[in-house]
Amino acid sequence: MKKRSCIFLCLLVGMWFTYIAQAAGPTPPDVKAAKMKARKVAMPTEQQIQLIEAAAPDKAPAKPAKPRKVFVWGHVWTHQPNPYAEKALEILANKTGAFEAVISDDPRLLLGDKIKQFDALVMNNIHEREPFLPDDFAKLKGEQKAAAQKFDKSVKQSILEYVRNGKGVVGIHAATAAFQNWPEYGEMMGGYYAGHIHQEVVIRPEDPKHPVNACFGGKPYTIKDEIYIFREPYSRKKVHVIASLDLSRMEDPQKRPDKDYAVSWVRTYGKGRIFYTTLGHDAATYWNPVFLQHLLAGVQYAIGDLHHAAEMNR
Repeated sequence: MKKRSCIFLCLLVGMWFTYIAQAAGPTPPDVKAAKMKARKVAMPTEQQIQLIEAAAPDKAPAKPAKPRKVFVWGHVWTHQPNPYAEKALEILANKTGAFEAVISDDPRLLLGDKIKQFDALVMNNIHEREPFLPDDFAKLKGEQKAAAQKFDKSVKQSILEYVRNGKGVVGIHAATAAFQNWPEYGEMMGGYYAGHIHQEVVIRPEDPKHPVNACFGGKPYTIKDEIYIFREPYSRKKVHVIASLDLSRMEDPQKRPDKDYAVSWVRTYGKGRIFYTTLGHDAATYWNPVFLQHLLAGVQYAIGDLHHAAEMNR
């Protein structure tokens, strides 16, 4: 009887691990294609890829201290900009040599020793509250649900430790719309999505000397894109806003009584570095040379290759 119980328990544990391995692996190509079709999310066309390649800078703003590897994570079907961001980061990596871009939606690469191989993690328009849980999580029962929750908790803790120990995170656009039930993520990123406007806006570089802002040349910049409005834990006491809407050159969207419309910021979290920009919704943004320079500089800041003189002297 004891032998049968032991065999049953071993089979049950094996089933749990098999389920998690299947649920938490990279999305199969056919499933990915079906999800993209259902969400009406398209990959960039060859013409659009050529536009991105032509707009991408030839040289990185900083020389890498050593060969760098950046992990671009996100489910490509969840938001229209995702495939464009993936392609843009791939092109920036290949064209400038600033880093190697590893693109995958496999959350297992975010665990323990696997995540440590990367110098920075790009949260690519995540746009999901719980992307590390399986799609059928609500239908799971008992042990399978517990196993999925345990995996989710392990991935989240791994990311926090990764950044606290000195690595970097880049958030593109909808990265602040994700994980709104995970308070530590909001603290790490610097804020959560609370609304948006979608129009032509004027960006003011608040810190013209910050190297991530070199693309603006110290001047206001006009672009059409979707701009997020942020809620707590967003605070200028916690993040260094380097670019915001220039209300002297455009109408106040009247979304915040304090008129504080951040566009991009940097911050430290533990020993790590965060760069976030609300830009990156419209497809055309990804063949905008100013945005691509801004994004590349932000990645190099998160990695640790691009420093602000003031930060180095602190």
